[in-house]
Amino acid sequence: MTTAPAAYDAHHAEAGFWRTWVFSTDHKTIGKQYLSIGVFWTLVGGLLAAVMRWQLAWPDTKVPLVGEIGPEVFNMMVTMHGTIMVFFVAMPILLGAFGNFLIPLMIGARDMILPRLNMLSVWTFALASLVMLVSFFVPGGAASAGWTGYPPLSAKPAYTGVHWGLNLWILGLWSSRRSSWAASTS
Repeated sequence: MTTAPAAYDAHHAEAGFWRTWVFSTDHKTIGKQYLSIGVFWTLVGGLLAAVMRWQLAWPDTKVPLVGEIGPEVFNMMVTMHGTIMVFFVAMPILLGAFGNFLIPLMIGARDMILPRLNMLSVWTFALASLVMLVSFFVPGGAASAGWTGYPPLSAKPAYTGVHWGLNLWILGLWSSRRSSWAASTS
């Protein structure tokens, strides 16, 4: 009787930080990862909303800690705020976080059906988030083609004033879609 637990403990040592929190296949941990990425983007999107509202309330004044906001920067803020709040806040929190955390508990399963693919989906989403974040810092700034990206505004660089920002925006949205595809198959 006493040898079985000792043998079990020898083979199942405590997992470290990386295995427990970063490369976890546990659905609850993946739900928390989606939630933390979504909360980060909630803060970024909320900051953009606050700056836009300041600009609308007092159009000819400088925004504290930001400075002067021109029309091209305002278009960029509208584009990025809309994109962030829909694709990087609502979808990962509602579908990724709550879906991963609650669905296995509600149906009585131990985990999602493909846990490694589920882990891959959250890291693909993290990569998409990184691409979207980098788009703020490229020459010309982030995308300013409207959060829907319709061609009258997005097709001509004269309207948007950006090249790399729009490319990274499209790449970030595409990567985000790939991650939600992987999450829906797991």
